[in-house]
Amino acid sequence: MATFSPSPAPRRSSRNKQPAVSPPRRTRTAAANTTVRATSRLATPVRNRPGDHGSAFFAMDVDEGGSVLSERPNMRVVGETLYAKSDQLAVSFYASLPVELKQVLKNADFFRDAYTGDIDTLTGFALVASAQTCFVWQHAQALKGTPTCYIFSCPRESNQLQPPFHALIPHSTSREPGLILLSVGGTIRFWDSIGIGLAGGDRYITVQLDVVPGEFITNLLRSDSQTYIASTSAGNLFRLTLVSSGGQRHLSSHVFARPSHSISLSRLLPSIFSSGSATNTFSHSRNVSAIALGAKTGTGGREIWAIVDTRLQRWTISPEGWEQLSLESDVLAILSAAVRKAFGTRVDADDQKVDLELVDLAVDGEALAVLVSYAAAEDEMSMVLDGRSVKRVYALAHITSREKVFTVNTVRSVPYQSTLTNSAAPMHPRIRLALDGALISIQFGDAVAFCSRDVDYRERLEFKSTMDRTLGVGTQDDGPLLVLTATTMMKVSMNLNAILAYDIENGEAKLVKSAMTQAILFSGLPDNPLQFSLPPDLDEESLMQGAQQLSQAVLESDPDIIQKNHDLGAQLTERKERLSWLIRFINDNAVLGKISQQCRQKLATDAEKLFACYQMWMRHNDLLVTSPAHSILNDAVHAYMQEINEGHHEDVIRAFFRLRIVDIGRLVGKVGEAATQAARLTQRDIIEFLPEANRIVLTVLNSAFDYRDYNLQVYGIDLPMITPWSSKPAVIDVVLGLFDATTKAIEAPSSGHRTKSDSEPGTQLPDLAAALFTCIQERLDWLGSPFAMSEPGYQRDREELSKKFNMLRPEVFETLRRNGYANAAFSLAEKYRDFSGLASLCHKDTVYPPESNPNFLRIQAYIERFKDGFTTELYRWYIQHGELRVMFAHDDSHSPHIDKYFAENPSNSISWINDLGKERYSIACATLLKEAGHAGNLDAKHLMLSIGKLAHLAQLHESNTGAADSSLLDAFHDDLDFVSVHEALLQEFRSALDAIRGRQTLDSQIDTIVKATATGLQEKPALKDIFKDLVRGLLQGRALCIEDAVDVLTLKDNDSSLEDFATALHLLARVQNLPEARITSAFRTVWRRVYIHDDWDAIRKTANVSDAELSARFRSTALYNTLCAIITKDHQPAGYETSPDEALVTPTMTEITSRWPGFTQEQVEALVQDYNLECDLLGDLDLNDVFHRVRELAVHDVEW
Repeated sequence: MATFSPSPAPRRSSRNKQPAVSPPRRTRTAAANTTVRATSRLATPVRNRPGDHGSAFFAMDVDEGGSVLSERPNMRVVGETLYAKSDQLAVSFYASLPVELKQVLKNADFFRDAYTGDIDTLTGFALVASAQTCFVWQHAQALKGTPTCYIFSCPRESNQLQPPFHALIPHSTSREPGLILLSVGGTIRFWDSIGIGLAGGDRYITVQLDVVPGEFITNLLRSDSQTYIASTSAGNLFRLTLVSSGGQRHLSSHVFARPSHSISLSRLLPSIFSSGSATNTFSHSRNVSAIALGAKTGTGGREIWAIVDTRLQRWTISPEGWEQLSLESDVLAILSAAVRKAFGTRVDADDQKVDLELVDLAVDGEALAVLVSYAAAEDEMSMVLDGRSVKRVYALAHITSREKVFTVNTVRSVPYQSTLTNSAAPMHPRIRLALDGALISIQFGDAVAFCSRDVDYRERLEFKSTMDRTLGVGTQDDGPLLVLTATTMMKVSMNLNAILAYDIENGEAKLVKSAMTQAILFSGLPDNPLQFSLPPDLDEESLMQGAQQLSQAVLESDPDIIQKNHDLGAQLTERKERLSWLIRFINDNAVLGKISQQCRQKLATDAEKLFACYQMWMRHNDLLVTSPAHSILNDAVHAYMQEINEGHHEDVIRAFFRLRIVDIGRLVGKVGEAATQAARLTQRDIIEFLPEANRIVLTVLNSAFDYRDYNLQVYGIDLPMITPWSSKPAVIDVVLGLFDATTKAIEAPSSGHRTKSDSEPGTQLPDLAAALFTCIQERLDWLGSPFAMSEPGYQRDREELSKKFNMLRPEVFETLRRNGYANAAFSLAEKYRDFSGLASLCHKDTVYPPESNPNFLRIQAYIERFKDGFTTELYRWYIQHGELRVMFAHDDSHSPHIDKYFAENPSNSISWINDLGKERYSIACATLLKEAGHAGNLDAKHLMLSIGKLAHLAQLHESNTGAADSSLLDAFHDDLDFVSVHEALLQEFRSALDAIRGRQTLDSQIDTIVKATATGLQEKPALKDIFKDLVRGLLQGRALCIEDAVDVLTLKDNDSSLEDFATALHLLARVQNLPEARITSAFRTVWRRVYIHDDWDAIRKTANVSDAELSARFRSTALYNTLCAIITKDHQPAGYETSPDEALVTPTMTEITSRWPGFTQEQVEALVQDYNLECDLLGDLDLNDVFHRVRELAVHDVEW
């Protein structure tokens, strides 16, 4: 029997040095054709000790209370209690431990006291040993009742705390086996029959192996029933033989001949060409870490394989009693290269950092299965999870030798990882072959891993309890494996066909699904010793595929996962529990970080849909108790199931909840239509069906939203949701439709079906509004996320939905307020920070004075809570609704907010009021001057200019400045003069109406004015229309622009107001915001009308006229009066004085369309004709000589 020790071996550099308390060794037992090996420093730790992480991922203890899983009985198959089951394996209860042993192990401290054990399938007995006591029992007997336990005292040396190595000695089937216990120090106790153990086991034979001080036993292996092999830390192998003498049997021993390193060139070469570290190991370390039985020789002997540090040795033992070393080679280099080739970047490029170690081996025909461990290259995830800088990873290498040259055929990953820790109770990993070598089991302290030889199938069993330990694994020919733990014995049945059919492309995902399925099916069983976890080197894609497949299976009530149950409430509860276990399993294994955001959201969406359907069914179940005459849910489900060709089920409602929960969003879209259809078919008012329809939609959506919000961190969700089902356009439409229908119903005129807002469906309005807003906002968030960029037309959809939402919110708020749910409206506006909505809601009653507003305190609270976000919309509401009096009636607490509002939202037409109130006169006067220039209303323009001038004077007084800013003051004077021009024109035009009695329309007044004051426009229809439009503006109080005022001044009859031509020129001289070409053209037009104002042919008739009379005629012309008014002006702009020839140039079509951009082509052409008519009139007059004479006369008269 092979044995192993639970204590770790020292590092290679110190393996031949004696430790302070116990030597480097491992404890193990094995049946025939099994292997043994010495303890590695990389032994398996006990999980969840302080400072220890055991494996690459953590697993929280499963909650055994409060779930349907823990309340269900253990799952049984043909009378067996199942602990785990997949396509490839099934784990079940096999037998209980003896009472005596169970009591000892129950109180054992595996960190203080080492234990070892084995299941010997050849003899049918099992064994567990501590440093003091060895327990042996027939495990097959435990199947029928309480087994007989044989108890023996163990050999031990002083200060030795390790249990002995052990081997059972097979006899005939009618006789109990014998027992060998070999201490670490080389002391053997031999019992020919374990029956002596019933009497205390004091009768034994003691043998002492010839070991030197500092040399320790590392392995014990049964070669056959008469021969046993022991190994030591000094590289020695001992042969123990059962012999008979004097009618008694005892053990004889001798050491194998130590090999010479110069035995052959092939053994010398590795020491020459290997790396320095390997050379040192070869030269100084000869610790035998593992031995295994090889093939039988033709002469009846047996091959023995041994791992001596990084070397493999093959010995031949003969039946005659001699041994020979036939092969020895260092395999560190070829194994390192093979591991690095198999796992790529997961293995460090530096051999020193990789720290490869040969842990165990087994002989599989002509090949060797070698278990190796190495320190993997740390990635970011493993560092976060482990918190350690060194992680030991395990792999299985299959090696063959030909002509004494080793070749690595395959390297497969073992689904287990560990970290170095000083506080763990270590156990050396050991491997066993099963199913003729097609499957290899690897025993760790807290797990048993399985790897296929021919395919990439991998699996592992872990223990739930931190105080449970693997003590042995037994294999049988074509039978199940037996696993001995500190609490029980389990049977592992393997399906070889399923293992060989493993698909590498989809197999990983199936294994993940299998692990997760077993977790949710079996974790809740209270007597299950197993814990379920995921392999540490699992790839992300397989993890996500497996998780999503399992989640989908739960939604579809897969019979392999969900038991058939006619009680739909219980069945839905079980499915909810399944998905809860699924995400808990993912989090317990710390692999949530490997799952993409899309996959996380898919898992969360499945769970929230299931939760929402559960809540909906519970409501519907309560409704069924009342035996309703009609059911909207029933109609909607039947309609949907018929639509997808699933209407053949006997119970369609339950079929939907069992099979089609994934389509709950599409079902919600059918609810509104079902309510309308029900009202039409029954010829009843829809208001009778709205309460149930509203309940269905609200229950589904609110349950989903609540579940999502509560479990965001559990699933690691980063909002927004990706293509959320709960805000599809169809869902939004049905919620909006129900809200509108409910509003119409409760606001309908009195009728037989009149309802009130304080009963259903009226009371459902606030919830419908909240659900509607949530759906729309969720979709807007999604459309605004980077994930939506791949959706066609996403930007257009977002803009349209945002616009719709902005228009919809005020309507919904008003509907709620109008029907008595003002508080709900306020709450929604607050939640979505709709400050414009809040401002509007706050001013539905008394507005002024602010203190009389019933929402006055609420407004103050919002200002304190939302600051400028709210005040901006509040002041905007005041401005838009003409309530500036309220805005400026607030106390000084509003002052900084008002200032900030106008700073961020310039509104010069109003901000000057705020500036005046705060005595910022310079800012106010500048603002008023600017705004007056754009004012369209004459009275407003006049008021602003007057106040602005006063503000300017107040500023001068406040600053004690004696001299005023002449330019600013002149600007106010000029603009006030312009207002005076308007007033003079109005007075002139209105005087034309004095003679008319009775009330006239505006058009009639205009016609009267034109006939009376613009007689010269009868032949100029285009200019006449312009003049009439400008008169209309004046009568309506509109302020004209300078160009328009110039036209009015020069187109009207000026016989009694010749000064108006000069006024027009003065106005044009001030213009600064017009293109130069238009200003020049305007000057020419004014002068053209000056020239053609008088009858020059009559004036120039000089017969019998004296020079004085002629001069008097010249002085009576518009030309003379205009020249006298402008001739003294300094800095005259270009065109201010224009000769007759220059005045002949009329405006171009470009200039006309620039000034009147709305004119049609016909209007522009008509205007051109009128200008040409003026030009023709002027051209016919030929006034060049007269112009110069009149100008001389004007200059003379002005100067003298």
